[in-house]
Amino acid sequence: MTVFDEMNRLFDEMRDTMFDSRFDVGYGRSEIPVRTETDDDGYVVHADLPGFEKSEIELRFDEGALTIDAHHEGSDGGETWARSVHEGLKLPGNVDEEEIEASYHNGVLEVRLPAEDAAEESGRRIDIE
Repeated sequence: MTVFDEMNRLFDEMRDTMFDSRFDVGYGRSEIPVRTETDDDGYVVHADLPGFEKSEIELRFDEGALTIDAHHEGSDGGETWARSVHEGLKLPGNVDEEEIEASYHNGVLEVRLPAEDAAEESGRRIDIE
């Protein structure tokens, strides 16, 4: 058995693991490459979602957490397949939920999450003696 025969056998095993022959549907769920940064307004999240349509992406923000779910189905030569991805991010600080904006271009989802002004936060400064 050559190295290439072994590689082909491994690829066949991986394919068989991903495809459910009863339904002829392959399901793969993976994490999304995500970059998070801050700017003067708050947080900016970039998620790489190549191959998805905007309508296949669900974006939610709840209790300080941003959740990205995407699901895409297709068929090729009579074989049906599906791809799903999920990512959840907990963001520090106070996000102004009413001002969150998102755009999707060329396979990249960009979410802008403005931070509420620090002056609006409760509490007080405590001097140390």
